[in-house]
Amino acid sequence: MSTLTFDQLREANIQRLPLYRNANGDIVHSKTDGSDWTPAEWFEALIGELGEYANIRKKFRRGDMSFTEFATLGGKELADAQVYLDLLAYQFRMDLGQITKEKFNEVSVRVGARVFIP
Repeated sequence: MSTLTFDQLREANIQRLPLYRNANGDIVHSKTDGSDWTPAEWFEALIGELGEYANIRKKFRRGDMSFTEFATLGGKELADAQVYLDLLAYQFRMDLGQITKEKFNEVSVRVGARVFIP
């Protein structure tokens, strides 16, 4: 099994942006870098996916689905959220992998944990 990297996700997102079609089959983005959506719109998409995850979590909690169903459906919504988070960061040309590593290490220092990402 291979591990997805932040760089691989970013490259795939950049390649897919100009090809993405909505439910009607229409191309969604008029600009190939996604800048036709504002950061607020990318944030809305991210929050929408997290809302979908929350709904699945609620249904699992009340017993409407098994753990296996929850893990499958919830995992897909978290994956969608991760894709949108990367696209949001891309709008500001942020290297989310590098920023995540730096922030993780900063928190490790603050909480006294000797766990760092090299």
